[in-house]
Amino acid sequence: MKWIQEKVLIKYWTDNCSKYQLKDGTKILSSQHSIPLDAYPDISSNSLSDGRNVPAEIEWKTSSFEQHKHNISTLKDNDGFLIIFEKDQESFPVEQVLIDSEDFKQWFIKNAEKLVIDTVQSVKKKTLTNKEPQIFLYYLPRTRMGKINLSKAMPKGTWGFPEKNTRGLDRIMQLKKGDIVVIVHNWKSSPDIKVTGGRLSSEKYLGTYEKVFGLVVTKGYYFAKKPLIWDNEIYPHRFDFRKEPLFEGNEVDCSKKALGNNLHEILRKLQVSGQIEKIDSSLIVKFMSVFTKIKK
Repeated sequence: MKWIQEKVLIKYWTDNCSKYQLKDGTKILSSQHSIPLDAYPDISSNSLSDGRNVPAEIEWKTSSFEQHKHNISTLKDNDGFLIIFEKDQESFPVEQVLIDSEDFKQWFIKNAEKLVIDTVQSVKKKTLTNKEPQIFLYYLPRTRMGKINLSKAMPKGTWGFPEKNTRGLDRIMQLKKGDIVVIVHNWKSSPDIKVTGGRLSSEKYLGTYEKVFGLVVTKGYYFAKKPLIWDNEIYPHRFDFRKEPLFEGNEVDCSKKALGNNLHEILRKLQVSGQIEKIDSSLIVKFMSVFTKIKK
């Protein structure tokens, strides 16, 4: 029975990555896990001795990557690698870095008490946090129907998601009264970059968002097929919101300088995943600070 979960491997790696290097001798200096912790890839950035910052995914064994149906291009396109506890496949599209099992065991024994304390505190904090307002982030694409649906939802004060193939439904179902949902609409690339979207590297993810606004939830998640609000689909996974946005901005700068590294990376991945994500409440301050610099 496997009692230790993958998150412990992530913690081990962020504590001990400097003990490892790539096949070509490039040293791994430090690493930062993704936020939220269950996002893909597990490690959003590994700082290397040659100056690069690359992502990595952590698995107990090589074959687990395919079982989890992760998109390998996220690693391949960004010079990333796979961190594994057991190499059960020699051939893999990106480099595999094998964790030293004896080092992991010694680290775990040494840190077991702290891991238990952190876990207990996290559970208690989560119980308290769930009673407090949460911040969710959602990217609304530029499609014609997306704009039409937006125009239908705003005056009604109701947002909906498709009945089938809804990504991040577990997070949508967490929405409750008092939460804030930040809608980011229509990313447009910088004229200097001249790209149309897709799986862009962090360096190419520059430009503006046509519109960003914060919605205050007045009724948490519910399932309803009536009233009919949208023309093309029912969108029964719903929540209601205050019609007057908490904040809004147009032509919002999408750059690391404006958003900060963390929020910039979250938005880049969100545009590809199409999911709704819960984010740290401190990031709402970053949004607000960006809006104070733009003209509406």
